[in-house]
Amino acid sequence: MENNILYDEERIGTIFSDIQRYLMDLEDLGIHNVLDLHDKRNFYASSMILFSLLNRVFDLGSEMAIAHNLGIPGTYREIFVMLRKNGIIENDLAHEMIGLVTYRNLLSHEYHGITEETLYNLTKKIDSIRQFVGIMKVMIQHNQK
Repeated sequence: MENNILYDEERIGTIFSDIQRYLMDLEDLGIHNVLDLHDKRNFYASSMILFSLLNRVFDLGSEMAIAHNLGIPGTYREIFVMLRKNGIIENDLAHEMIGLVTYRNLLSHEYHGITEETLYNLTKKIDSIRQFVGIMKVMIQHNQK
């Protein structure tokens, strides 16, 4: 890993802030099981929060790839392939993050087909998002020293 990587601190700071807000908003909904999503307000609110969250997480990954001169990812999946190939994230996390691209695309393009079960399964993957964001924060903090 090279030192003195120039991150767009303002943009990345905004992304981190957005991610944190979306995670708190999702937590505030109190989705603890699939039955909580039978309430349409919870269903639609969590759908939009998760869609927004995934978009910002992918923005963060893209910013990291660009800052590390890995190139400009052409797809969301490519973000995590690039980060994995360059040792920024481990294989297991890259696999989890690539899997989240499918959920993002369902929320974006196949919204009418999203079920409560699918949405609930996505909420159970929040730990992977937290892990990814945590790694990116540590990486940026380490570079600022």
